[in-house]
Amino acid sequence: MNSDIVLIGNPNVGKTTLFNFLTKSFEHTGNWHGVTVDKKEKKFEYEGKAYNVVDVPGLYSLTSFSFEEQVSIDYLLKNDSYIINICDANVLNRNLYLTLQLLEMGKSPILVINFDKEIKKKGLVYDYDALSKKLNLDVVTHDKLLKSKIIDKIKNLKQTPIRLEYLSYLPISNVLSILTTKQLSMLNVKKEFIAIKLLEKDENLKKLLNLTPEQEKALDKIVLNKDYLTLIAKLRYEYIDRLIKSITVKDAKLTYGKFKIDKLILNKFFAVPLFFLILFSIFFLTFSSVGAFLSEGLNYLIDNFIGVPITNLLIKINAPAWIIGLFSNGIIAGVGGLLSFIPQIVLLFLFLSLLEESGYLSRLAFLFEDLFYRFGLSGKSIFTILMSFGCTTSAVLTSRNIEDKNTKIKTAMISPYMSCSAKLPIYAVIGGAFFGKGNILIIISMYILGVIVGLIISNILSKTILKSNERSFILEFPPYRKPSFKQIFIVIVQNCKAFIIKVATILLSFSVIVWILQNFTFRFEYIPTGNSGVSMLQTIGEYLSIVFRPIGLDNWGIVVSLIVGIMAKEMVVGTMAIINKIPNSTNFNLDLGLSFITSGFVISFSPLTAFIMIVFSLLYMPCISTIAVLKKEIGLKYTILTCLLQFVVAYLICFIIYQIAVGSILAKILISLLVIVAIVFLFVLSKKITNKKSICGFDCKNCKKHC
Repeated sequence: MNSDIVLIGNPNVGKTTLFNFLTKSFEHTGNWHGVTVDKKEKKFEYEGKAYNVVDVPGLYSLTSFSFEEQVSIDYLLKNDSYIINICDANVLNRNLYLTLQLLEMGKSPILVINFDKEIKKKGLVYDYDALSKKLNLDVVTHDKLLKSKIIDKIKNLKQTPIRLEYLSYLPISNVLSILTTKQLSMLNVKKEFIAIKLLEKDENLKKLLNLTPEQEKALDKIVLNKDYLTLIAKLRYEYIDRLIKSITVKDAKLTYGKFKIDKLILNKFFAVPLFFLILFSIFFLTFSSVGAFLSEGLNYLIDNFIGVPITNLLIKINAPAWIIGLFSNGIIAGVGGLLSFIPQIVLLFLFLSLLEESGYLSRLAFLFEDLFYRFGLSGKSIFTILMSFGCTTSAVLTSRNIEDKNTKIKTAMISPYMSCSAKLPIYAVIGGAFFGKGNILIIISMYILGVIVGLIISNILSKTILKSNERSFILEFPPYRKPSFKQIFIVIVQNCKAFIIKVATILLSFSVIVWILQNFTFRFEYIPTGNSGVSMLQTIGEYLSIVFRPIGLDNWGIVVSLIVGIMAKEMVVGTMAIINKIPNSTNFNLDLGLSFITSGFVISFSPLTAFIMIVFSLLYMPCISTIAVLKKEIGLKYTILTCLLQFVVAYLICFIIYQIAVGSILAKILISLLVIVAIVFLFVLSKKITNKKSICGFDCKNCKKHC
């Protein structure tokens, strides 16, 4: 056996917390299903020996229903590792189902029991020594957990798993007789486990074993149309019931996942208004009050302690004009202005983490399941959508916890429509300049618009190329827990670190590139202020601006800013600042905003085009890092479709808004078409309702019964 230690358990039992404890890491943990979507590995040393800890995605059993569960199963089937099986004392009976399957595999896991203090407070007490003897496994409670204790258990691991009595009721020997020696030795598990999985008709295992048609026929004869999947589950749970009864010292009737506050949180009248009230409060604090005040303060510090001293130093040493311009109007304006948005990013991730840590996210999944199902999504899609408000790139990964493949693809495809934190500078600067205090309503409308457009796109995909399979929705309600402020701090630090690294690398690089393109001709001649020379950036932008004329964004500076924004959405504002030659200052956002309403600058807007710019920035294309993750998760074909679809959707919506607003003849035609479509839709809907048939097939219109 190698020195790998694999952490196995149901979702939301504390695997990643134990991983962080053993390896002194700061991996993301969460109070909802699907936080770990791929295995994580990290080494640590203890008493001179190196151990490699592997944290795999949570799973309820060794029959997979989603991508991340199969990751865990494949690891167990192909690796010979020490196993730590983490269980939640609140639902020990359900967690032990996975433990029994590990024993069936021939594994000897160490059981780590979490949340034992919680059940003791409620009056339930288990005898873990008795559990250890009955299963012949080492059992450790987390409140007594030490790294030395874990290693000692590993060194003295009990290598003889018990023979589970219920296996004698199954035709295991008959199944083994049809398999070859090579097939039985392909996997690092007991032969009996292979037989059990074949009786359960595990398709993934059949593919691994590559059964011949003759073997398939022989297996069908053994099964004889019996539902062994249900039978084996019944035998396991009966065994667990007897086991739990024998180790219970003090009983207490507990209903896990049921809390008094859920009467409000899940109330059919109050749940949705409460959710929107929470979201409005988050947006108000982040963008309009606390966040805005902190951003202004940080901008003051950056300007007075970084920007001004650097510019004064360059002037003092008689640096060339283009060097002064590069630093003051390129690097400091392009990057310094973006850094001032860190407080708003901190607040956004703080509130998202609070929702996650408290256990509220799982309730939201349950709350939105029926609604999302109508649009071809799953209730679990709410995880991805809410995480997209923070960072779309990482949010796409959370779609892995969705069981249905097509639903997973649709969830990943609509996530870039959401308003991520990188789009905040666009809303803040452009919206602030034109809409003042009312900008908070514009920002909220962008979040709502992104969700609505995403749901409509998902619905269209569901009715065409990505039809969802039969509905499957398995979700547990974790208990409400006091948020771990240590974990929240880790999440905030990690995301701020990622943002600052992006600013210091990608955004800094592109700020320099954009400034050079803006201030040099194709002959590499520096264009001083007032010179009539045409910059490289202007030449490129003017060629492409004709494409954006029908939506009112035909200014070459705007076009270039949007193109650069594909690299990183934060660069849209930075690029516009460079093009309008706005230096970083205490009032950077205000100065840049004022330049947009002044006709003398390269980039200027009207209130209409400002609104269209915000809408287009919300919808038009994912950033390059999101595109890379989409390619990995859903494949090149659907990634290209996502990008093309987003651009077309953004263009069409902005085209309709602009044409209607300017009152063109085309706008009148569009409005007429929309009215006709609406009338036809209402007529078809009315006909469907009046001709509705009941399940029994009779005409409900003339039926006097009230089915």
